Amino acid sequence: MSLSFILWSIISGFLISFWGWTIYVVLNQKRAWKFYADKKKLRFHSNGMLETPSISGAVDGYKVSIFASEHSELDSRSQRRLTAIEIAMHTGLPFHGAIASGGMVPIVDVLDLPQEYKPPASGWDDSYIIRTRDQNLMQKYFTDERVKALIDLMQVEKAWVILLFLGDYGLLRLDTPSPIDNPKDLDKLINQLIAVARELELKDGEAKDIINDRSKLDKATAKLKIDDKLLGDDIGFELED
Repeated sequence: MSLSFILWSIISGFLISFWGWTIYVVLNQKRAWKFYADKKKLRFHSNGMLETPSISGAVDGYKVSIFASEHSELDSRSQRRLTAIEIAMHTGLPFHGAIASGGMVPIVDVLDLPQEYKPPASGWDDSYIIRTRDQNLMQKYFTDERVKALIDLMQVEKAWVILLFLGDYGLLRLDTPSPIDNPKDLDKLINQLIAVARELELKDGEAKDIINDRSKLDKATAKLKIDDKLLGDDIGFELED
């Protein structure tokens, strides 16, 4: 028996095994997601035979989307395929902000959000990121309860999390390499995401308080600018325009 035939047999066996395993995983995933969608009365899309299905609809009053996501690897030469779960928030924030962990950090890092905030909380990993246009307002919003809820979510095994607040729009998303091929696991993860979303929602009157704080901050900033000019004129500091 030639060496080339042996190598061909090994490679063929590997490819057939990989193909069979892929079919098994995808079919299990489809069955699990279809079961969950039927139970929760959600829209289920099977997509292609070997493609990840997708789900959309409302769970406990929240718009939920579940689908396959692709992320570029660090070398930009390959794609990593993950399962994404998105929860549309009921409220946004009166200022822009973004929070992320794992592979979502580079996405937040390039947004036009110049200030970074790091909460003084136990369990907050230095690899996580919070970017905003006003870290004072972010600090006021990011209570201990919200920090804990988000940390617990970010500590889901191998999960990437991103939370976006862009005006009136808020989005909470988790990406995982797991196909989540058990409906109980899918239900558990979605319930956790919804519980976190509820904690992150603005409470009654909270938006008004934040806006009032921003107005006070804007007035204080304007006053400081005038004071800086006076200092420059009277004491001799050379301040750039």
